[in-house]
Amino acid sequence: MTERRIVKGTARSGRTRLLRVTVAEGSMLPTIQPGDWLLVDPTTTRWPRRGSVVVFQEPFSDTLAIKRVAARPGDWVPFGDGWLQLADDEAWLLSDATDDELAAAGFGPASDSRKYGPVPVESLVGRAWFRYGPIGRIGKIPKLPRRLPPRPGD
Repeated sequence: MTERRIVKGTARSGRTRLLRVTVAEGSMLPTIQPGDWLLVDPTTTRWPRRGSVVVFQEPFSDTLAIKRVAARPGDWVPFGDGWLQLADDEAWLLSDATDDELAAAGFGPASDSRKYGPVPVESLVGRAWFRYGPIGRIGKIPKLPRRLPPRPGD
């Protein structure tokens, strides 16, 4: 197994059977907390179901990040003053925590698809599926549905 930390400056990950990551950001509070140790399936080659938690390389940087899949290829998402349909290889990734929750916890605003837009599948590192530490938090990572507002006319 390979271990990676999700922090600014962390670079690429290799394709192995399991990838271990240590979370250093608060954007997924309260589901995933800084200091959680996660197992990631790096064999995932397409975007998993809505509600799944993924590790990916942020657009325009070498930073690894963790977010929840809110929309998959072909879905429509609100963006700016209109709507955007995701391409066949794109997903819309969102933080679980709101900006107010992040500020209260001492973190800056969330950086997710609302900031940088759709994420291509080439940036996907894998699906986070199990928390193996700390001991009091061991268990599967829950898949929470991320609900986007309905597209006008739907």
